[in-house]
Amino acid sequence: MSGKGLKPTIVKGRVILKLKDQAARASTVSIPTGRVSTAKTLGVLSVDNVLKNYDVISIVKLRSPSAEESATTRVNATPRTVGEPGPTHDEFGFTRTFLVNVAPETDVKAMVADLKKNPNVEDARVDYYARISVTPNDTLFDELWGLKMIKCEQAWDLTQGSSDVVVAIVDTGIDKEHPDLKSKLLSGFDMVNVAGVPADEGCVWEGDFLTRDDDPDDENGHGTHCAGIAAGIPDNAKGIAGVAWKCNLLPVRVMANLRCTEGNQTYVTASGIFSDIADGIIWAADHGASVISLSLGGFVDKSEPEPEPMKSALDYAVSKGCVVVAAMGNDEANLDNETVYNYPSKHAKVLAVGAVEENGKRAYFSNFGDYKQVMAPGVNILSTYFGSTYERLDGTSMATPFVAGLAALVKSANPHLTPEQVVDLIRQTSTSAGSYGSEFGFGIIDAEKATKKALGVDGEGTVAIPPFAQEIAGTIKKSGEEKLYKLTVSNSLVLDLDGPDNADFDLYVRKGSAPTRKAYDVRGYTSKADESVAIPITGPGEYYIMIHSYKGTGDFKLKARLG
Repeated sequence: MSGKGLKPTIVKGRVILKLKDQAARASTVSIPTGRVSTAKTLGVLSVDNVLKNYDVISIVKLRSPSAEESATTRVNATPRTVGEPGPTHDEFGFTRTFLVNVAPETDVKAMVADLKKNPNVEDARVDYYARISVTPNDTLFDELWGLKMIKCEQAWDLTQGSSDVVVAIVDTGIDKEHPDLKSKLLSGFDMVNVAGVPADEGCVWEGDFLTRDDDPDDENGHGTHCAGIAAGIPDNAKGIAGVAWKCNLLPVRVMANLRCTEGNQTYVTASGIFSDIADGIIWAADHGASVISLSLGGFVDKSEPEPEPMKSALDYAVSKGCVVVAAMGNDEANLDNETVYNYPSKHAKVLAVGAVEENGKRAYFSNFGDYKQVMAPGVNILSTYFGSTYERLDGTSMATPFVAGLAALVKSANPHLTPEQVVDLIRQTSTSAGSYGSEFGFGIIDAEKATKKALGVDGEGTVAIPPFAQEIAGTIKKSGEEKLYKLTVSNSLVLDLDGPDNADFDLYVRKGSAPTRKAYDVRGYTSKADESVAIPITGPGEYYIMIHSYKGTGDFKLKARLG
């Protein structure tokens, strides 16, 4: 195996510890969540005896019980049967996962090995650093070529997205005052708190990195750039438009500024740690995200299992109905030939993304390998930047929000698709779907094909009702004869549902995209299976109709007419 010699970067002074369920319940100590704690023991005697051998500074719990454990639900969650509870933090073990902070000089690998021997410990892991996957670029271009390459203009004739679909940018934050973004920003969170965590060698943390709060403003520009690509507002003086520009954005800050010096050069990038990123993913899933965009990653030895709590956080997000998209990195590497794997892009349920140039070739910097990836524009990408400005950047970081935006369009077109179905649909409508290979994956994403497939335009899924047509036969018997007809055109569309006895069917209608039980223009929901609704006709367009069985089964007839 011949590679570039890529290596993981392990966080000094931190160990991830997961107690077995019975041990966690028997704990005699209350451990706080967040990142501020004075606790140095877990209240489990055998585990505390191991911790005594190390210089423990503090212990914090990864997550408290989730909102789902308080019976909260979300519009875009994966459908479940009536009465079936949603996924919880406890179910995924987050409430018994702890971050143990120790002195920076501690041999964390030895500590992990000691903890794994304890019968009350389910798992112990080291933590890893992640970096953003961006390369600065100052070359000027006059057009947004990426949107044209993936056929966004054709897709926008079908849907421009929906405000019910939320794209979480889990990154360096988003510029909350940027004119192309601020009207669509939801309330986010800043997960960064690396106080006491040493930065990478040759680097120092700078800016806001000490406290968690509800202000995920961007000090770097990377997250703002990704947000503009995914869902920036069009029709401004700069000509910026995001892929899913009618969708909303959820900023989750997990990466802090890092100032590094190499030789005589100093540069600013952004870095974070896996446990903070995992926390951000969980938070996004709990706060309405439909799509989670991760333009970041780190390396893990192939001899090691997928890192926790990141893996469980990703599994949790998917179980909540989130489509997760992640960058493959910019190391010019064939990852199949390395002793490490890139994470989280290697996760089986995450859609990995590589970058292409304007000529359609793989960008020289873009990592590749057997990651079941798709490709998207990632060179000279113009987008929003912090300080209410605009910038052109290169990277798989830029390619990733193109794919996240497409996932949001697909979810807008068909909210009933599961995350797995959305990922498969995007792969199967990409340009090389029939000739998958490790260098180019499934090929370049195609927004037009993906959106059409989601809507059922190509014959799958949605059933098209033929246009209204009235035909009258007549005969003219002699020259100069006239026939007079009257056609009454209404300004409303009426839909009548005739359902079976002993059933309760409901009727939902929405213009422009598929309705859900939470998002619709009109609905009929009596206690019977017969419903009738009228919707005003405000102009040309497509009307989507959903019939939902609240109770019972049977045949039905649906009639559409002008009222």
